[in-house]
Amino acid sequence: MNATRPQPDQPENIGALRRYGRVLGTPHVPTLLVVGFLGRLPHSVTAVLVTLHVTKVLDLSYASAGLATAMLTIGVAIGAPWRGRRIDMVGLRRAVLPSVAVEAVCWSLAPFASFPVLVLLLFLAGLYSIPVFTVVRQSLGVLMHGPDRRTAFSLDSMATEMVFVIAPGGSAVLATAVSTTATFIAMGLLVVFAGCVLLVTNPPTRSEHLPEPIGDLEAPTRAMDAPEVVPVVTGAIPVVQSDATQPPVKKARMSWVTAGVIAMFMMSAGAGLSLSGTEVGVVAFSEHFGDAGTGLWWAYGLWCFASLLGGFVYGLMSRKLDPLLLLVLLGAALVPAVFAGSLFWLGVALFPSGFFCAPLMTAASERLTDLVDERNRGVAMGFYGSAMTAGTALGTPIVGVVIDAGGPAVAFGSLAAVTVAVGLLTMLLRSIRRQRRRR
Repeated sequence: MNATRPQPDQPENIGALRRYGRVLGTPHVPTLLVVGFLGRLPHSVTAVLVTLHVTKVLDLSYASAGLATAMLTIGVAIGAPWRGRRIDMVGLRRAVLPSVAVEAVCWSLAPFASFPVLVLLLFLAGLYSIPVFTVVRQSLGVLMHGPDRRTAFSLDSMATEMVFVIAPGGSAVLATAVSTTATFIAMGLLVVFAGCVLLVTNPPTRSEHLPEPIGDLEAPTRAMDAPEVVPVVTGAIPVVQSDATQPPVKKARMSWVTAGVIAMFMMSAGAGLSLSGTEVGVVAFSEHFGDAGTGLWWAYGLWCFASLLGGFVYGLMSRKLDPLLLLVLLGAALVPAVFAGSLFWLGVALFPSGFFCAPLMTAASERLTDLVDERNRGVAMGFYGSAMTAGTALGTPIVGVVIDAGGPAVAFGSLAAVTVAVGLLTMLLRSIRRQRRRR
């Protein structure tokens, strides 16, 4: 049932650009994209905002600022699978409401708290963070199918890139020009607003929540999930007929964890390490050349613009690409950064690597949606996000050590090698697993 079928009135060979219009015209999709943008803002600015607050307002060390930021990251890594499981078990509204309440309190109290209390508040904010990634990708996976799903995921990846283009620099300007207190409160208000929009609109996270069949209704991704499937007269779109008299099939709680799913988690961790390491490498490169102003914005901006462009192009495609192959390409495309002689040329050199960022995130979400049935997608997306968070948290200190030992060029070269190695190794393990299953 994994094969997608175009609807009769929506041929798959429709103009690629028109597909974006059709996706944006689908109910819930524009709202989900806005919620994804607003909901990701606080966590995208945490490193900058917390560092400024701890060092300037609380007058503590950068190590203390790093500890506070790490506690939020740890909270997110622990909480993401749990919050995703809550969505699977009790539905979106009952799962999101506690997150809205806790995050509102934490972000409002954070600027007035002492350092120990601030650390605790950031951990709780991460633990109960609104599962934006999980909700958006899970709902888009239900609403859209076939190439339209790829386009929708690409739009969300592009919105995420816009967050990281705008938010860190914007928060630094607001915190410096006004105060860190005002910035904390502004971030909290955005989180609450995004959460309230989710509570009001209640986008579907299961096919059964849809008012009418959309796409190929892939809810029965496995035979045991579909008690009865009957053809429809119109276009041979399979429709699941619910049968309340038939007892549900009991399955192991983690039965959804397959070799393919584990491969996506490994890919996610590798991508997180590569992206966070690249960010640190750009900062170190700017300090090495004494240009942390326009040159730094140029390098970051061109890198993010390349990702936006890559996401847009991938959203136009009608065929899927292997996320592991994209990870290998992303790593290999980092090699030109080793030879950059200025921030201008570093930005140019990072363009090829940036081009693969958004397509990689899109392809991975698409693959995970295909691999995991709807009843477990929330927790699967949560673990996917936690894997990326873990890779991000791991990449920053490791690259820092490499930079101290050999400089930014060595760091970019090491990142390229590690990223390619993770991709190839995961592909090899997946291939071995497939061969064993055939025997």
